Amino acid sequence: MTIENKQITNAQQGFATVLIVLLVGLAVAASALGTAYYINMSQKSLVSSHALTNAQSGAWTGVEILRQYLEILAKDGSISSLNEESSLSLNVQGKTCNLQDEDEDEDEDVCPLQVKIISNEEVGTDSRQFRVTANIQNISDQSESSSTIQVVYDVLLNSSDSSGGGSSNTTSFPSGMNFYGDLDANGGINFSSAGDRAVVNVAGDFNTNSGLKGIKELRVIGDVDISGGGATGLENIYSNGDVTLKASGNYSLVSAKGGVATSGSVAVNDIYADGDVDIGSSGRFNSIDTKSSITVNTNPTISRATAGKNITVKNGSISNSLANLDISYDVWNSLETAKSGGTFTCKSKNWSAYNKISAVKFSSCPIDTSGKLVTLAADTKVASPTGALLTVTMTKKPFINALDYEQKANYVFSVDEKNKIMVYVRNINGITEGQYYLGYQKGNNPKSWGYLCQDIDASGYCTSNSVNRFGREVDYGPEIITYSGGSWQLRDTQNTSSSIASGVLLFKGKSVKMGAGNYANTIISTGDIDYGGSITLKAPNYAGASIVCNSVNFPMPTNLCDSTSALSVNSIGNIALLSGSCPGASSVEECYASNYSGGNIKLTGQATIEGNIIAGNKLDTGGQSVIKGSILAAALGRDNGSKLGGSTTIDFNGTTDEDTIITLPGGEGGEEEGETITQTVKIKWARYI
Repeated sequence: MTIENKQITNAQQGFATVLIVLLVGLAVAASALGTAYYINMSQKSLVSSHALTNAQSGAWTGVEILRQYLEILAKDGSISSLNEESSLSLNVQGKTCNLQDEDEDEDEDVCPLQVKIISNEEVGTDSRQFRVTANIQNISDQSESSSTIQVVYDVLLNSSDSSGGGSSNTTSFPSGMNFYGDLDANGGINFSSAGDRAVVNVAGDFNTNSGLKGIKELRVIGDVDISGGGATGLENIYSNGDVTLKASGNYSLVSAKGGVATSGSVAVNDIYADGDVDIGSSGRFNSIDTKSSITVNTNPTISRATAGKNITVKNGSISNSLANLDISYDVWNSLETAKSGGTFTCKSKNWSAYNKISAVKFSSCPIDTSGKLVTLAADTKVASPTGALLTVTMTKKPFINALDYEQKANYVFSVDEKNKIMVYVRNINGITEGQYYLGYQKGNNPKSWGYLCQDIDASGYCTSNSVNRFGREVDYGPEIITYSGGSWQLRDTQNTSSSIASGVLLFKGKSVKMGAGNYANTIISTGDIDYGGSITLKAPNYAGASIVCNSVNFPMPTNLCDSTSALSVNSIGNIALLSGSCPGASSVEECYASNYSGGNIKLTGQATIEGNIIAGNKLDTGGQSVIKGSILAAALGRDNGSKLGGSTTIDFNGTTDEDTIITLPGGEGGEEEGETITQTVKIKWARYI
């Protein structure tokens, strides 16, 4: 008989159960520890992100304060004192940061911003331009974080006018385009070989629907509206108003004192705004920062968003969000982190595509079992948005008065009581300064035009010996320069050789119309200028010494030439066209819009000009306009909005800063509105380091 020991078998079964329970317990413990570690790391990541945002905001404040400090150094001429050994502190007195040397005593309540000058060097060839590189570090003791930004500033010093006469003070415009009124660029703008001069400054509103190419920076005091082809290569947009970007285009940075709205396939790397930001495009965005609210309506991808008020996502995704008020995430897309000082509203209680959300309240969110939802105390401020990076400002309008150039002009055109053309000549080799008539001379042909003489008869023939030729000899064709009813017309039957003598020409009248010919001149009109057709115009400094100083047909202008083989340094020789006047006035205050005469420049057809264009009121282009030089429209008259129709190309190939910086004598007058629109100091680029 065999007896079975059941007690031993049961004992073995109990040991297996204990072993299984032990293994399960270890698995649960490992899972709990892993979850705790994940939660801890997520919390640290969120705290780090929030702390870094505050530190970065303070660093950007330092960027603007240093820019203003460099403005002061540029104005008093001490910018060259900065060097690699310079270290500065930005100290807060209440709400204001001031620069002081590190070795000075600091007040107790200061902002912890440190500035280290990396380099300060002259650039260009005129000893008036500096490039300053600095590291700006903001250290936040409370959040135990810091942020450092390396910034490169371009500094342009004030200069004196070498053209002689007038005030030694000057106003300079180094940018390619400068408009004091509105600018309608629906024909598009194309910058070529412009470098740092590829900047458009507009004191009013700016809009285009035909595309922008080669523009580096757009600075607008009013609103910006870009649609159609968008922009190619546009790095920065700064506006004091609203910025609307439609259709297509990729932009590096947008800074707006107002709001920002996008649509179509627009993409922006970074947006800084004071007003609401409405993303209605499907592009990619690195960061959006606003003091107001953010709304996302289409399907963009946004890495980081910071809002002083609300964030609403109806379509698309934001990886990391900070909002002082409510956040509504009405999409199924994933979310890395979010922090709301109000209510965070989820898409659904079944939505779980997030890593960490912190808020004062939650709505429609899933039941939290893993610590991913963190409740904050009421009135918690979670965001410190930077807002617009700078304010675009302008100084008094430059006073463009053609009559101010009368003493600098080589030939001043007017008419006598019988409408006979008179020319006052000065600074011309071989011709005594004084008043002459422009008339005919009898020769082998019945009629030969283009001579300067002291007396003419009723038919316009010289009754005294001519002092020199002014125009190309025209035997059978019409005169190159004619006058009728207050308007001057310049028209030649050929454009292969010089039509008239080189130099600065001032025309007194209602307008100057240029339709054909070949000219190496500065054309100044007390009224308007209409330009276009089979015509070539080169400003004297662009035409060169071989044409201006060493012509076999015409005398040399001594104020533009040092010799027959060398031009002198004279800024008036950079001007191709200048229009507008106000007789008896010496400043904008003395000349109201109703009193301003002319100032409009119109380019039509295949207009090609080498030299700077200065319109006292506005510029209007059509057809295919190619300009090798800079543009200024001062908006001194009525109806002062400029229009760029057709296609306008600004080509700086082969030019230098000396050729293209517009320099105006004086600088007094106008409406006081802060700093110049072409700021003495501007940010070239910046990066986090």
